[in-house]
This record gives sequence, structure tokens and C-alpha cells, in this order.
Amino acid sequence: MSDFDRIFEPRYSATELFTNRVDEYTAFATALRVHGERIRAGSTALGHPARRNVLSFYGVGGIGKTELSRRLESWARGELPDPGDWSGDGPPEGPLHSVRIDFHGSRVVNAVDIVLRLRAAVAARGRRFPAFDLGLAAWWSLARPGTALPDLSAGGFDVRGQITDTLNETLSDAGASFGLGPLTVRTGIRIVEAVRENRLRNRTLRRCEPLVHIMNQTQQDPSDYVAATLAGLLSWDLENLPADKRPVAVAFADAAEYVQGDDRAQERLFNRIVHLTPGVLWVVTSRNRLDWDSPHLNQLLPATGPQTWPGLRLETQEDPRQHLVGKLSDTDVEQYLRAASGTAGNPELAPDVIARIRSGAHGLPLYLSLSLSIARAGQGEQPLTAAAFGGPLPELATRVFANLPEREREMARAASLVPRFDEDLINQATDGLIGDTHRFCQRTLVTRDDHPLFPYRLHDAVRAAIAHESVDEPGAWAPDDRMAMARRLVEALGRRSKSLLGDSNRRLDVLELAAGLCADHDLAAPWLADALTDLPGFARTAERLPPPAPDSWMGQVSGMFEAWRQGRSGLRRIACLEEFLAGPLRADVRALAQLRLAYLHRTRSAFGPSLQLLRGLLAETPQSQFLRYQVARGLQIMGDFADLHQHLSDYPLVDPTTALRIKSDLAYLRGLLDESVVGPVTRAAYLREEGKHQLALDNDATVLWRRTLMGRSTPAECDALLSEADRYGETLTMRTALAAKLICQAGDISAAQDVIAQTDSVIRTASGLRGWREWTSRTVFGLRQADRAYLDQLHETWLSRNTPWSLNSHVVDRFFVFAGYPARYGPVHVIPTEDPATADQRWHSTITSLLETSQHGPSQA
Repeated sequence: MSDFDRIFEPRYSATELFTNRVDEYTAFATALRVHGERIRAGSTALGHPARRNVLSFYGVGGIGKTELSRRLESWARGELPDPGDWSGDGPPEGPLHSVRIDFHGSRVVNAVDIVLRLRAAVAARGRRFPAFDLGLAAWWSLARPGTALPDLSAGGFDVRGQITDTLNETLSDAGASFGLGPLTVRTGIRIVEAVRENRLRNRTLRRCEPLVHIMNQTQQDPSDYVAATLAGLLSWDLENLPADKRPVAVAFADAAEYVQGDDRAQERLFNRIVHLTPGVLWVVTSRNRLDWDSPHLNQLLPATGPQTWPGLRLETQEDPRQHLVGKLSDTDVEQYLRAASGTAGNPELAPDVIARIRSGAHGLPLYLSLSLSIARAGQGEQPLTAAAFGGPLPELATRVFANLPEREREMARAASLVPRFDEDLINQATDGLIGDTHRFCQRTLVTRDDHPLFPYRLHDAVRAAIAHESVDEPGAWAPDDRMAMARRLVEALGRRSKSLLGDSNRRLDVLELAAGLCADHDLAAPWLADALTDLPGFARTAERLPPPAPDSWMGQVSGMFEAWRQGRSGLRRIACLEEFLAGPLRADVRALAQLRLAYLHRTRSAFGPSLQLLRGLLAETPQSQFLRYQVARGLQIMGDFADLHQHLSDYPLVDPTTALRIKSDLAYLRGLLDESVVGPVTRAAYLREEGKHQLALDNDATVLWRRTLMGRSTPAECDALLSEADRYGETLTMRTALAAKLICQAGDISAAQDVIAQTDSVIRTASGLRGWREWTSRTVFGLRQADRAYLDQLHETWLSRNTPWSLNSHVVDRFFVFAGYPARYGPVHVIPTEDPATADQRWHSTITSLLETSQHGPSQA
């Protein structure tokens, strides 16, 4: 039985024709054999400078590289039902582990997804990867807190469960216990500190120096580059297995051209992973050759040069190396067409028709598939004529498209506007019937892969042909029609986004498609800008957006997100936004950027610039309740109470919860702590009803803090908030909960010191500094312990910080005044009718009561 017999299968395509792929098969079989020998010889170690683990197949689009990649994987796994001309030496004996990474339609290299796939691919009972599992768990905890690891079951083996077992068996902390649920910031901190302090049960693991460096970098910045570096830990684990237990692993990376951009930002991650996995054979298919052997890319890619990648040099003759994928020979094309003639629904192909197709195909399998589609559509009473065939590929794709039923043509036009789609998206955008959409997705024009949300795509050649369809054709779209459909697709994606509010990863997939449509068709979608800024992790979002462009709405939105790209933080992020705002911008994009800049200034205690920006935004949209509230908060934070009262008179807050929150904050400043709790309690309940749980959590933290200062909180209540904040990765809220817990336990020096250590770990993880929470709670600790030396040092350190006045720093000052130090800030007139000394006396009474309460436990008031 030959390979050609497969054409009788209903969905057999010419892109699956590989009678002329013996050279590629031979190259792969040789590379796989050599790679297996090198694994057994121990020459695939990280310490060897040269990498010989890349086999590359590159060539023009439509030549069948994807099918070649899939077929090679099936052959290697022993799952190819009919090897045909690949019936020489069979796959190597013993288990072979493979993983497929498909870059089709992708703008980014999802580094953590790739290393997770590699980990799952080599998993087996009795085969442990402790260094990788610890590194992954720490990175995941700090980069994606509150999110469970994905299901990594491989062949019925529970990989995620094995990772959890590794954590429990390796970490020697008393009471350490990890489950299958979400990993949190505190999980990451515990792992980082256990590694850093060498508190690991696994002696071999203690010698893994790279693990310590990765932990330190993860705590500072859990970036995608750190995730890519986790691949090195997997290799370290593999090297520490007995030689006869080391698996032979092959990774098939298809359509790499999608991440080979000019700036190399994404290719940098791919290069890092491949370089750090010398024990994995990478089979890369792309339109472009890999030029990692170039000595001129060392500023763009982490591993380059001919000494590092000797197999990628074009003059190299030994596999694994790079191969230009050739087109099918005329003999193979003619043999295929003769075998297809009159079978599987194809009409009889006359010799002149076969000759015409052969001459136009230039050896491209995609061309043959499209030609047969035309032949099937054209069969009838009149015989096929040779003149109907042999045109260029774009014309051919257009003709196949024209032969679809009218409804499916509309669907194909819609699908051509996006790099990926699913049936529901196309159905919604075109108002089609579910049956029509399903039939369209089964057509030869449509390719299916394993994307979790959008599993269908059109070949690039087909997309291009439809995009350039002449308006002279009946039913063809004019540019305005394409723009109208793009708008409908964006609206459908907007509805999909709302349905995925609880899944930020899948929601980002949706927003990426919408952003691409807006960029391609110069559309503006205000909902998209809001959704993008609602997602956690601006840096991750920035990587998925189209390139910045000054002349389009989407290009400008992308330009704003540039401030979060490439690890920018703090003052650099502010400077980037200020430079962005100096240019000509659309009004809504300018407002969005100004709001983000105002938040950044406020975070850095630059209250004046923050308030100036917020007031400017309010002047442009005076009816905005949101901006009215933000300006009120800004005035309150600065202590400009006269302006605050005037602002609330000029811009009253209609939402009673915001007005009550402002009133409660002013009561807090005046030492009226009972009144200060009412506003945040009410506001939290309202926000929770609106589904804004993280904002509600911020108000919950305010309630806990103020109740703690009244002596009405317990360590258990603090732990409850701490766990909730940990789940969302809200480190500031975690610090509030820990500060409250320290106050509750200030009399127990051992428990208090443990809380202080936990707090310092969280601060280090967030790259932060001590703030009002820590100054207040540690002053209480010093007062409870009657430790004057501790208080003196604490006060001196606080004075050394250039801390401007704010509501919370004023309260810190009240505690230091109580401890006997002079006031740092002057009197505050919150309301004209009250002497500031009255508020100061209230605070003195509150602190006195708190210190008494902390001796006897919280009251039940």
C-alpha cells in the first residue's frame, strides 16, 4: 500500500503528499539517531558550549512544511499508519517523547507554556525534576498568583500532581503543605527563601547553583525571560538522571516565521529555550532560515555565533542542520494527479489538464489541493478544459473561494480578516447558520490545529488571495465592506471578552484578535481599551498588541503600553508615558494615558502631578463620577481640605458609596475611627455586587486596618484577608493584613518577629520599600515591648525618608508623637470648626486604648 492510496480518504489533501520528502525524512532519521547517541554519551550537557540540537526545514509558504512536521512526529512516535517511501530504518527503539509548539498566527512566544509542555513531555513515574518544579512553582506563584497550574496530564500521568509532590517532599519547612489549588505570592516567597537559605531535603538539589540565581531573579522580576530560563533547570534535572533513564525528546516548532520579527524580542525567548535544552532535539519549520549562527546578533539574542550553533551554518553537511525544503518534482506531481483522477469525488483529469496543473504548480502541494477543489466544483455535463487550470496561486485560491456556496463565501471573507477563528466567532459576525459555519470549517481552505480557543485558520496564501479579491467579481467586498465586517468581528469579540472575565489568559487571546482587527482596519473600540487596561499584568498585555503607530487609534493604544514593555518600571515608566503624551494623540487615548500616569505618580507619592492630571481630565468630562471621585481622593491625600470641600460642592458625588468613603476617610484623619469604618464597609459591599472583587478587597483592607487600630481585630481575621489578597497577588493589601496582624500580636515577641520577617519578604518580592503600614505597626511593636533603642532607630529611619504628608503618614506621625518624638508635620485643619488639637487628643486616646487592648486581647465591641 503506497502513500498515494491515502487520497481515497475523504479529507486527503495534496499538502499531505510526501513522495518527494525522502531527503527530509532521511535527515530527520539521521538527526534523531545522532541525538540519541549523544544523550547516551552524555554530550548533550549544558556545560558544552556548542549546540547541535536543531534540525531546521525552511522554504516558501504552501510547500507543505506543516504537514512535513506533523508527519515526522507521527513517524518518530511509530504512529504513521502507512510510511510509504519512509519505510527504511524505523524509529529508534525505546520510548520517544515529543511535544508540538505551533506559532501559526501568534505574535508572542509563550515561554512558560513551552517549558511546561517540555516538562509534561518527558514526565514518567519514577522520573523526578525537582529543580525545574521548584523554579516553575516559584515563578508561577509570583507571576500568576491565585492561578492553578494547568492540567499537565500526559498519557494518563498526572504531571501537576507530581510537581505538587516534589514541593512537599523537597521543602523542609515545618508544616509545609502544597495542594493542587492556586499558587500564591506566599507560596513563591516560601520556595524562594527555602532555596536561598539552602533549606532543601534534596542534597543533589542544593548543588544546583543556577536555581538560586533564578530564584533571586524571579523574586525581583518574574518576567517571560525568567520563564524561558526555567528550561535550563529542566535540562539540569535531565542531566542528573542515570544515563539509561534519560529520555529522548523531540520538540516540533512549526511556523517559526511568526515570531521571527525584526526586533527579535520574541525570537529572543525562543532562542533562550532552545539553547538551554541541549538534550531536546528541536525540529523547526519556518519560511526563514535560522540565522542564530551570525556573530552580529549578540545584542539581540542571548545565544549566537558559529561556535554556539555550528549546525546552523549553511556550509554544514552533517545533521542535524538546516535544509531548504524543495518543491515536488514534476514526476511526483503528475503521479499524484493521475492517482487522484476519477477517485474520492474527483472527476477524470485529461492528460492536457494534468499537464496544465503540473506546469502551474511549480511543485507546491497547496496548489495541487486547490486545483482539485476547482476540478470537483467544475465537474458536470461539460468536460473539464485545460484552460481552466494553470493560473498563479492567488488566482487559484480566488477561484476555489468563488466555487463555495454564497453563505460560505461570506464566511471565508470574514475569516480572512483574522489569523485564527472558531465557528462561533464567524457565525456571530456573519449571522450565519450553524450548519453552514460547520461545513465551511471542514473545507480544504481551512486548516485546524490545537489552539485552545480559536482552532481554525486560513493559509496565508488563501488569506492574501481573498484580501486582494477584485471588486469586479460578483459579490466581492469593497474596502468599506471589509471594514464593516471587521467592526462586526470586533463587536463579537467584545461579547466573547465579557464571557471570559474570570480567565485572563483566554481573554487576552480574544483581545489580541480584536486589537489586530482595529490595527488593520483603523477602527476604534473604546471597550477594547478598557478591557486591555483591566487585565492584570500590563507588560504581558503589551507583548500581545500590534506594533505602535502614531496615525491610528490602535497604534496609539499600543504606544501607551510601550511604557510597560521590556521590564520598564518606576521612573522609566513615567518618563516613557510623558514622552508618549508629548506627541499628537486622539483624545480618548490621551485621556487613558494621562489616567495611567496619574496613578503612577500617586504610587510614587508625587501627589501634585497626579492631581494636576486628574483635574485636567475632569475639566474635559465634568460629568464623570469616576473622575470626580479620583480628584476628591487626590485632594484628600494631599491634605488640601478647603479645596476638597469646594470640589465636592462644585462636583457632587451622586454615587452614595463614594461620598461616604470620602467622609469616612476624613473622619479617620480626625481620629473618629468608628465613623471611619462605615464608608469602606459600604463601598466594599457595593463593589462586590458589581463584580469588582479586587477593588472591594482594597476597601476590606481599609476596614480591617481601622478596626485593628481600635483593637477589634484578631489574627484569624488578618489571616483571612492575607489569604484573599495572596490569591489575587495584591501585595499592598497583603502588607496591610500583615501590619494589622503584627499589631494584634505585638506583645508576643516570637510571633511578632515572624510576622515582620514575612512582611520583609513580601516587600522584597514587590521591589518595594517600607511604608506607612510598616512604620505604624512596628511603632506599636516597639511600644508594646518598651524597646526605646528599637523605637529610636525606627524613628530615625522614618525621618530619613523623604515622605510627604498624606492621610496615612499623618497617622504614623501621631504614633511617633505618642512615643515621645516631636511632630514631623504641622497641625491639620480638616474642618474649619475643629481645633487640630482635638483630633490629636482623639488619636492619643485611641493609641492608649490600643496598647491596653493588645495586652488583654480584642474587645467584642
